[in-house]
Amino acid sequence: MKPFLFAGGKTGGHLYPGLAVAEQLRELEPGAEIAFCGAGFDLPKRECDKRGWPYHEVPAAPIYQANPLQLIAGVFMNLNGTARAAELMRWMRPGLVVCCGGYEGFPVALAARGHGVPIMLLEQNAVCGLTNRVLGPLSAAAAVAFPGRRARPASPRVRVTGNPVRADLASYSPDHAAFGLDPGRVTGLVLGGSAGARSVNRAVAQAAGRLAAIGGLQMIIQTGGDDRDAVRRAVEESGLRAFVTAYLDPIGPALATGDFVVARAGGSVFELALFGLPAVLVPYPYAAADHQTANALSFERAGAAVVIGDRELTAERLAQEVERLVTDDALRRRMSAAAKGLGRPDAARRAAELALDTARRFR
Repeated sequence: MKPFLFAGGKTGGHLYPGLAVAEQLRELEPGAEIAFCGAGFDLPKRECDKRGWPYHEVPAAPIYQANPLQLIAGVFMNLNGTARAAELMRWMRPGLVVCCGGYEGFPVALAARGHGVPIMLLEQNAVCGLTNRVLGPLSAAAAVAFPGRRARPASPRVRVTGNPVRADLASYSPDHAAFGLDPGRVTGLVLGGSAGARSVNRAVAQAAGRLAAIGGLQMIIQTGGDDRDAVRRAVEESGLRAFVTAYLDPIGPALATGDFVVARAGGSVFELALFGLPAVLVPYPYAAADHQTANALSFERAGAAVVIGDRELTAERLAQEVERLVTDDALRRRMSAAAKGLGRPDAARRAAELALDTARRFR
């Protein structure tokens, strides 16, 4: 079979679903050639190096720019990226290009279309992203995380697979000792993504005293690099029992150890669902098309989450929601069951099966 080329994946929210599908392709089709391409960001290069998969740099820029000068520069960068991707098509001759979401897939998809290579889209959010909306009519198939019209690109074959999650996540078990925590306490997990979430970190720091007063609570707090020291100081001064770190790598042990989570609401909400974690979701207000709010509300309607708008997030409100989850065991159990009901542990396999079927149809 011809190689599979995955495009895009600047951030973990776009990259990890692509990696999960690629890993499943290797299981379904032993010996399948896998390669990734993108604009050369550290995360995808590092993750591909771990797996021994080639990574090719292809220049790309957001396809929408309000600033005219940035728009012109972006057009030229994407033209350059399309030319570079066309070279990849000529010598690699992929059987399928899988666009993982985000603007980095745009020039690669254009080059693929020009060389008769079929395109499959991965859409991780409840509102289809701009790039996938543009590429939908050019694609042969799309695997989407959420049901509903707003999540669907205009592709001829759309399958609701759920959002692919990393296969290794299911292998982790609770490990309180790794974080210096007590297995007899309720463990709250704060996740702001690899770059942190400034408003969430600020609320946690301001609420540290209130959180410390909640009996039986301990926390694992991932801050990102910029806010770690400030949050750690606030935690230490309050007496809150907590493990504070800039990054969690791997994240699996923390997800397995947590009893509930405070987080943003990107496509990684399906990782929370895999572990049945009740969630306090604070959508990032500047996400494209406000897709994080749509993701969060979908989980809230199912009973798996409480949603707090970024502007409404205060120390008092955060402490109030955390206290409810710590003190009401029945509430945590109900929300956990609802979260597990939303989880789709077979999502990566279903998306990989769609990729294989699409590649075979165009052989």
